[in-house]
Amino acid sequence: MFRLIYQVILVGLCSMLFGFAYNTFLIPHKLSSGGVTGIAFFIHHFLHVNTGLIVLMINIPLFILAVIFLGKRFVCFTIYSVVVLSFSLKVIPIHAISNDILLSSIIGGALYGIAVGLIIRIGGSTGGTDIVSLILSQKRNIQVGFLSACINLLVVGASGLIFGWNITLYTIIAIYVAGRAVDMVYTTQNKLTLRIVTEKGDELTEALIRLHSRGITVNSAEGAYTHNPKKVLTTVITRFELNETKHTIKMIDPHAFVNISQTLEVMGRFRKN
Repeated sequence: MFRLIYQVILVGLCSMLFGFAYNTFLIPHKLSSGGVTGIAFFIHHFLHVNTGLIVLMINIPLFILAVIFLGKRFVCFTIYSVVVLSFSLKVIPIHAISNDILLSSIIGGALYGIAVGLIIRIGGSTGGTDIVSLILSQKRNIQVGFLSACINLLVVGASGLIFGWNITLYTIIAIYVAGRAVDMVYTTQNKLTLRIVTEKGDELTEALIRLHSRGITVNSAEGAYTHNPKKVLTTVITRFELNETKHTIKMIDPHAFVNISQTLEVMGRFRKN
């Protein structure tokens, strides 16, 4: 329960950080972040409709795709994030903190990239292109931030036609910085190999399979000092799953010996949650 409360609070804070970055660094300089928020910005520019309301309406059909491909828990966090983001975009004043457009594009892109990366890491998203990017990343081993940046280029093209290519170049900087920030925080493509030596092999195997729905190789072993029978469990996880995995291991067997090593590449079937 404490972990869930922590996740809910963090998703809410990150969604507000996204709204703050958008209303204080990007919108005042007509910089589009791309995707759904970029489309919302265009509509706001011409019709003066609040961007928060537009973001909420566009995301509704995308939630259906998320339920099918990413699961109900993901959708619950995403809906919560989008609601908080929409509220933040409405209540946070649109006011430039800096008059320097280059500085605003870099700082704004970094802030909303970090916010998005943390939300995805917890298991949600801010909707829009995040949902599309996550679905595509499950089918292809491509980083989420890179996919999102590519998709956002379509919106950037429209931005160039409407606001001029000078603004568009700064927008590209913001999108690039945001994509790098997302991949820095959300490192699902980085794999780790776990070798766990435990006397509670059956219980720990069952718990890890429930947690990740992945295969585990089990070997019998014997402690050289105690001569007690042990099990050696070998599995591969993503880096962002490490904290939850360590928590599960400590709950089942606090005395387990765990060796964690970086994995360069994985061949064969590897389920990405």
